[in-house]
Formats: sequence, C-alpha cells, structure tokens
Amino acid sequence: MNTKYIKNFKMNDEVYKLRRQVINLIYQAKDFGINLPRINVRVGEPTKGNEKTLGVGGQKWIWITERAINKSTDYLRHVVFHEIGHAVFNLPHNEKCPLMSSTLSTPCTKEQALRILKKYSN
Repeated sequence: MNTKYIKNFKMNDEVYKLRRQVINLIYQAKDFGINLPRINVRVGEPTKGNEKTLGVGGQKWIWITERAINKSTDYLRHVVFHEIGHAVFNLPHNEKCPLMSSTLSTPCTKEQALRILKKYSN
C-alpha cells in the first residue's frame, strides 16, 4: 500500500528498527487499554512537495517519516497517535484538540496523548 505523501523505504535491518519504534508506541496505547485493530505500519520519506509531512493515516494503515521518528519520543508518540486517530477512528483534523490539530508545534505529553486517544476510542 502506498500514499502520494510518503515514499516507503525498502525493508532492511535499519528500516525494521525505525518501524519497530512506531509499533512499540502502538503497543503502548494497547497496554493503556485502548482497543486497536491490527495497524499496518510503513516508514519512509516525504515526497516532493510534501516535505513537511510527518505522517499519514487511513484505513488501518499509517505511514511515518524518518524525520518524525528521529525527533523525541513524545514527538513521535504524538505523530503516531495522531495518525491512529485518522487510520482507526476516522477522525478529521480538529484545531481545538491538541492531538488532532493539523499542525504540530509542541507535542502532547505521554499522559495527554494516551488520555486523548482513549477518549476517541470510546
């Protein structure tokens, strides 16, 4: 599966390690009691014209950029949970919600992100 916003990296040991970081955050949400289906994860780089894209989500698929992964854990968690919102709960952007806003200036804390995502899952 592909998206026009992010070009998938070919799988190798390094890409597996990046992808594993994303998957670990999905399990963190599950361990918090958030019921999630299987989510397909891809890692890549933004395509030309989409250089500011950090992630994309839809139809139980999420794509996360290497740039998002290489930021702080809180930053990556924010991006992953935001994309889960799109991919699993079909949420639109919501400028009044710190997690689902269309832009990211300051990431949510772990507690905030988990609480917000859990609210959407109910």
